[in-house]
Amino acid sequence: MNPSFKSRKLLCALALFIAATVFVFIGQTDFKGWSDFVKWVFGIYAAGNVGAHVANKKEQTVPEPFAAPEVTE
Repeated sequence: MNPSFKSRKLLCALALFIAATVFVFIGQTDFKGWSDFVKWVFGIYAAGNVGAHVANKKEQTVPEPFAAPEVTE
């Protein structure tokens, strides 16, 4: 499997994009509805992706706030 398609968020966004496109072709929605839906889907995808990367970065760089200081004698 291609590594770029291992993300569940991406696969879900692509599935929703394809479903919305099918709805346009079968006449269940118009282009405005499709474009609004796609903007929301990929906007939420982008925000979730940024949030996940920020959380992972903070998890690696934040020091333990209640760690006892080392005693040197």
